[in-house]
Amino acid sequence: MEWGSVTFGAFLGIAAVFGVLSLALYPVIRRDFLLWATVRTLCFVIMSIALFPLELPAFFPAGELRIDVGEIALSLAIGSTGPFLATYIENRPRFARVRFWLYKLFALGVVGGLATALAPVWPWLDRVHDILILVMILGLIAGLAIAVRAGSRAAQYQAVGYAPLIIIALLVLAYELGTGEPVTYWPVAALFAVLIDFIVTAAGVIAGYMTVKRQRDAAVADVREARIAVATDPLTNIANRRGLALRFRDPAHGRPRGLAVIDCDHFKRINDMFGHDIGDEVLIAVVDGLKHENVFPARQGGEEFVVLLYGEDWQRLAETVRRRITISVLELVPEVPFPVTASAGLTEVRPNDTLDSAVKRGDEALYAAKDAGRDQLLLWQDGKHSQPRLVHGV
Repeated sequence: MEWGSVTFGAFLGIAAVFGVLSLALYPVIRRDFLLWATVRTLCFVIMSIALFPLELPAFFPAGELRIDVGEIALSLAIGSTGPFLATYIENRPRFARVRFWLYKLFALGVVGGLATALAPVWPWLDRVHDILILVMILGLIAGLAIAVRAGSRAAQYQAVGYAPLIIIALLVLAYELGTGEPVTYWPVAALFAVLIDFIVTAAGVIAGYMTVKRQRDAAVADVREARIAVATDPLTNIANRRGLALRFRDPAHGRPRGLAVIDCDHFKRINDMFGHDIGDEVLIAVVDGLKHENVFPARQGGEEFVVLLYGEDWQRLAETVRRRITISVLELVPEVPFPVTASAGLTEVRPNDTLDSAVKRGDEALYAAKDAGRDQLLLWQDGKHSQPRLVHGV
């Protein structure tokens, strides 16, 4: 019948999409329910091919063997629904016992399949198969009911998706166990029920994926913000010592050519005369002066800053930003009536330098600059301190 072929083709198409969707999402969210969804989809497809009243190629089993293949696939499909649901519902302590028993359903499904396979030898095993199917369905109903009452959104989706299939299965089993006769066209009804199952489950999987994605994106954003916060000075909004260390060893930005340790001269006088609020404004203005192309500024602590210098003209660049401090404070903090100067110690960053070793040399040059009268830049060279030749004319 033509409508049957069309319906069966639509079923196979939806089943293929659902199976591929599950496998495609697994590498992304790494949830076991996607693998179990693929297993049960394959079992339902085999069941439908075997039991749906259509002509099949000659290589496919025929007669009673074809029906047995369908019955085995049905038993495994229902059995695998248990671990699918166990791994699909939310991972909360309250679901632990339900999850434990749902896993056991797969073992019942395997036993039911074996009973069908051995039924040609021991016909009474056909009844065992039917009883095991009934036990698995009742187990699923109980698990769904408990999870839904406990507030599982995933279980709510599956309760809707499984309802038609469960109703059909219970009616068919009641008839077969009561009369001993098979229901002729139950596979057709089951096919429509499985279609509903696939569609609803796919919607639930996609909704679950979007929830996981939102949670993961939020977690990544939180981690990124936390990393930025840990590496950033809260007052000046530039790197702190940790951020400086991260930048110093970051291969994406290359190794700096030079490093300067810069300290504001007589900063305590500003705090004493105008208060810490004005002192904070001065520090923010200092940072504004330090911002320049090929310069990475960081606050070392208090009124001391470290700048990483990139490019061939790193010595001249160090003196440029040091002098810009005075101009920046004058423009941005007019409450301070006198020039705010800075002293600086400069050193070349050597190939084997760590941040600490470079800062140590910069500190030595800074102390030498302060001892020499402040408001100047001195370059560390083999333990001696002098003004860089490139500074003149800055």
